[in-house]
Parts: sequence; structure tokens; C-alpha cells
Amino acid sequence: MKKQLVLGALAVLSLAACTKSEVVELNKGNEISLTAVTGKNLTKAADGYCNKAMPADFAVWAATDGKKYFEAQTYTRDGSTNTYKSTNARYWPTTDVDFFAAKNYGGSATLTATDPTSLAVADYTVPTTVADQKDFIYAVKKGAKKADGAAVLNFRHALSQIEFQAKNSNSGIYVEVTGVAVKQVYSKGNFSVNVATTNNFVNHTLGAADDDNRSGRCTWAGQDAKADYAISFAAVPLESTATSLSVTDPVDQEYNDNTMYLIPQAVPDLWVVPTPPTTPTPVPATGKAYFEITAKIWNVAGATVDKGNDVVLHDGKIAVPIPASTTWQDGLRYVYTFNFTTYGTGGVDPGTGKPVLTPIELTVTVDDFVDAGETEVKVQ
Repeated sequence: MKKQLVLGALAVLSLAACTKSEVVELNKGNEISLTAVTGKNLTKAADGYCNKAMPADFAVWAATDGKKYFEAQTYTRDGSTNTYKSTNARYWPTTDVDFFAAKNYGGSATLTATDPTSLAVADYTVPTTVADQKDFIYAVKKGAKKADGAAVLNFRHALSQIEFQAKNSNSGIYVEVTGVAVKQVYSKGNFSVNVATTNNFVNHTLGAADDDNRSGRCTWAGQDAKADYAISFAAVPLESTATSLSVTDPVDQEYNDNTMYLIPQAVPDLWVVPTPPTTPTPVPATGKAYFEITAKIWNVAGATVDKGNDVVLHDGKIAVPIPASTTWQDGLRYVYTFNFTTYGTGGVDPGTGKPVLTPIELTVTVDDFVDAGETEVKVQ
């Protein structure tokens, strides 16, 4: 999915944190233990999980024969191995077992699996400090049998992942960005696992056959309580190719403090810029959703910028509309690229509504030649 934003923000839809499935296995000996499938170690741990970085622990619920078998049991990684065990050993019954598991589901939330036909978290709230946001993951396996030898729990991402990039396509300006914010989007919602989710799919490639119906995996409802989410960083100079504003570790780009984990939602109450834009543009009203960039922009008088002498065109906030009909789904990463281009369709000062950059347009007239009369020149 691609959209061009003001200042040319390009929205690119791709997968959530990993391209491979997040998998754990329940060994069916007498004691129920869990074996995690992992990949390479990461240089940055920021609570974003995949096979390259499995969680240190997670909670597990189980039921059998219509009864709870255990609830919110913590399974912890056993040293440096890929095995997870419970402090209080749990053993396989003779009947089939339904398993639910979750990590980062909210300290104040209640997670229940009573039938268990569903897993639910009431009033899950995303922290306003982006560095405190966690990758909320969940897994379901129903009808696990001891005789099968192994039950696979495939963890999925419950939230939407939002990242930002920026580039400068206009050689006449020089831009440094120091912050990005998402303004007035839903911060709270009720999560539940779809009753029909009886298996966990392995292939996370969007559109693959076993990606199945995304809406059938979990449900978010009752979204409310709006909030702003902002990141700030040392000045990032923009070039003609996109530079990440979210990734702080270029080696492993999936895990970083500036990645946002937000409630899946149809983004409400979008701030809309009139078409064609008016001057001044109506500033974002209270409660309206939009992007906000913090940037400093210089006019480039020569071949390269001279920050000491070149004119500063703007130094502060820039309001940018979020694309119309934006919907964030669970388990998907959305990358927005802000393009400082020659002619944008928005990008205004959120305080005044005036365009941050107004292209210089020249209206040209040329005087007609005035007839000075004729003069005869004799040639001998």
C-alpha cells in the first residue's frame, strides 16, 4: 500500500517485525516444557520479538475437558537453551489441551481463558512514551494431544508497528529533522482472540495461503482515549534517498526505541487539507489526527549548504496530513516516508496554518518593442 503524503509522505505497507513465524514447541513428555525456535542474536533488545529474538518468558493458560488446567503460568527460558519451563512443573493429562500464551499484555489488564474459546485483554493501553511501548504477542493452540509429540505455539503480533523515514528531493533546500509525532490516535482498546483461531499459521508473508484471513486471528474493539506519540533524536540530515528516523540500530533494523507499537484502528478524525490548499490552511483542530515533524530548513544558495550564512526558511513544527482512510491492522508494519519535495500538498505550521515552504513563482511579462519610426539611409 503506497500513498504520497504532504511533503511527499510515502506510506509503505509491509510485514510486522519478522518475516518468519515466531514459534515455540510444547514437548509432550510427562512435564510440559516449551522449546523456542530462534535465529541470530540481536544487538538491540527492545521488546520486539521474532525467531531472532524470542522473549525471556511469557504467560501460558491451559484448559482440558472443558475445565481450566492452569492459568497465567509463567514459562521462563532455561539458561541459554531454547527450552522454557515453569517453576511449578505441569504435566500432560490424558485429554486434549487448549493452550493460550501471551507476552506484554498489560500489567493492569486481566487476561482470561475460561472456556477456553477466547483470550481477552480489557482496556489495553499503549504507553505515551514510545521507548516504553512493548511488542504485545499472543499464541493459541487448541486440541493439543499428548500422542502428537509436539504442539506448536506460533506467536503473532497483536499491535501495529509504525516507523518513519524522510528524504529531500529538492536540491534547493537543506533539511535536518529532529523529531516526529503521531497526533491524536486511539491509545486504548479491547483485545480478544477469535474463537475460530484453532491453529497458528507458519508463513507470515502477506498474501500467502496460510496467512489466512487476518481478521480471523484477533479482534480489537472499543478503541477510545486519544493520545499523542512522539520521538525525538539528534539532527538527521536528509538526502535524496530515504533515511530512517525510527531505526537506531542499522545492523538489526527490526528492534529500536523509536519504533511505535500502536493500537490497530481506523485512524479517527483525520485533519484534512483543502484541495487546492488555502492560505492560510485551517490548523489541526483539537482531536484531529495528523503527523507532526520537527525540522530545520535552509535555502541553499550555492552548490552546497552553508549553515552559517544560508537563509533559514523554517525552524520548528510541520503539520502533515495522515493519508485518507488510513487503517492500521494487527501484525503489520507501516513505514511512512516524508519527502521534502519541490511541490507538496500540505506541510503547514500547525500554529498559523501558513505553508512551511512556499515555492517562488515568477509571473513574467515582456514589453513590446516600441516603433521608433523609419529613417532612410542613403547608400552611394
